[in-house]
Amino acid sequence: MQRKGAWTTVWPPVTLATMAAMLLREGLEVRLSDCIVEDISFEQLKSNIKEFNPDLLVVNTATASIYSDLDCVEIAKEVSPGIKTLAFGLHVTALPDEAFSIASSLDYVIRGEPEFCLLEVANELKRGGASMREIKGLSYRQASGVRHNLERGFNENLNELPFPAWELVNVNNYLLPLSAEPFLLITTSKGCPNACLFCPAKPFYGSSVRHRDHKIVADEMEYVKKRFNVSQFLIWSESFTESRDYTVKLCEEIISRRLGVSWACNSRADKVDLELLRLMKRAGCWMIGYGVESGSQRILDAAKKGITVEQIENAASLAKSVGLEVTGHVIFGLPEETMETGLDTIGWLKALEIDFVQVYCAVPWPSTVLYKIAQQKGWLVTQDWGLYEQNNCVMNTGLITPGQVERLRRSAMIQFYLSPRRIFRILKKINSFRKAKIFLATLGEFTSWI
Repeated sequence: MQRKGAWTTVWPPVTLATMAAMLLREGLEVRLSDCIVEDISFEQLKSNIKEFNPDLLVVNTATASIYSDLDCVEIAKEVSPGIKTLAFGLHVTALPDEAFSIASSLDYVIRGEPEFCLLEVANELKRGGASMREIKGLSYRQASGVRHNLERGFNENLNELPFPAWELVNVNNYLLPLSAEPFLLITTSKGCPNACLFCPAKPFYGSSVRHRDHKIVADEMEYVKKRFNVSQFLIWSESFTESRDYTVKLCEEIISRRLGVSWACNSRADKVDLELLRLMKRAGCWMIGYGVESGSQRILDAAKKGITVEQIENAASLAKSVGLEVTGHVIFGLPEETMETGLDTIGWLKALEIDFVQVYCAVPWPSTVLYKIAQQKGWLVTQDWGLYEQNNCVMNTGLITPGQVERLRRSAMIQFYLSPRRIFRILKKINSFRKAKIFLATLGEFTSWI
């Protein structure tokens, strides 16, 4: 089931849509359900499976939702005993054996990047499924127990990926929280060379950055705008500006084609400069998000972030100077955090030149270095995966309690957004009834989230 992206919005299911496009290219019939967004209950899911009667059910999984995600597998077998079931995602990549133990009806797990592995599974099922042992990156049940095939490695040629099959979902379900415009995700690269100990992406996507050709990305923007009337994009990349040369090429391509698109991206604070930000603005970038994590240099260093507080402040200031809106992503409860450092970070955030914040509790995802440290030091207060979400704290480091971390998160959100200056800026953007309606819905989610 597709997850919500903090309190702001819901992310379009770009990986599922890309996988669907690959199967469609093979001539297979495919349906895609974003159960959270489409408000599909388990009973409705049963009805949908019974009506479609697919040969294979593919489920995207996440740590906090792993139990309900795998409930979909059990439901599928209940309705259609002959169906094959497959799960992918960061959580089952890290803990495939546990996934099989949770769901007795689970047939396959893809460990790592799923697109080409799924394609091979689907083609093998068409041939009868006798040679699954040859598919790298696949784990599956056999008579003697669970078999884990050889590791797959990473797809080095992202240009082979088709454009996502957005025609399988209602793109108008995915709206920016204040402008109420539909938006879609677009992948520019995979992989990250940085060593942040809390990030789950590196084991899944690798440490080597692989880019899609900048002209193909521009082609996709142009196609999506014409086909779906969507001109807002969120660039889906661990750090869009990791390669300055690539960022420049893509921006220049967008400008030269006069695509008329708008987009937002993530970046590290040490990977921008004034000239690059100006070019990004000209190419349609309207917002940049920085992983600021903390206002304490000690905590940044302990988290292996590899940046300084001064670089964060400079990056925010440069982005604002060229007219970009800035989001700061903050994590409370990382190693070395105390109430004092947390309160200092809140004060620092309020003075930082940014427009929005996303505030999280540190979560030791099973694939991360942080999880290993938390296990070794006895920091974990629960192994209930349903609590491993960024609203909750599941670590007690001895320097700060879970309750204190959660209070810091709530306090940071409230103090930041109750600033009269920021309230005024947000209200200025609401210039229509539709935007007001979206804003009120977002405000309700925000209130619930804090």
